[in-house]
Amino acid sequence: MTEASTPQPTRPQPPEELHWGISYLREDIQDLRQEMRDNTQEVRGEIQEVRQEFQGLRQEFQGLRQEVRGEIQEVRQEMREEIRTLHGRMDALNTSLNARIDETAKFLGGRIDETARALNTRMDETARFLGGRIDDRYELLLKRIDSRFGWTITTVIAMAGVIVAAIKF
Repeated sequence: MTEASTPQPTRPQPPEELHWGISYLREDIQDLRQEMRDNTQEVRGEIQEVRQEFQGLRQEFQGLRQEVRGEIQEVRQEMREEIRTLHGRMDALNTSLNARIDETAKFLGGRIDETARALNTRMDETARFLGGRIDDRYELLLKRIDSRFGWTITTVIAMAGVIVAAIKF
């Protein structure tokens, strides 16, 4: 009963213009939602394009990487071949140089042998020459010593005879 006694507030009836305003707001909201969907779709499309471009760049980068690796391998191979060629040249030069050194050693060895033989021959000649002169001088010296020794012995014997004779008389 008490409920019947309290009057219910009644809503005022909205004016007719309010209905049209809400309709316009609904349309605006729908337009905004559609615009957001379009923008989202557009952004997604651009993101997809960027992904595709990025994928293309990645593939291009992979191709360039492979190309650079191939070129590096080629350069390495060329360098190895050049090094082998240089090693071959160095070996050939070493062989040639060793042969030249051996020839020079043989030549100089022969020259040294010739020089040593000539020096020995000259020394032998000098020794013979000087030996002959020394021998001559030695013989002369011996003769002088022998003659002096003979005179000295003769003198000593004579003196001993004089002394013996003086003692006997």
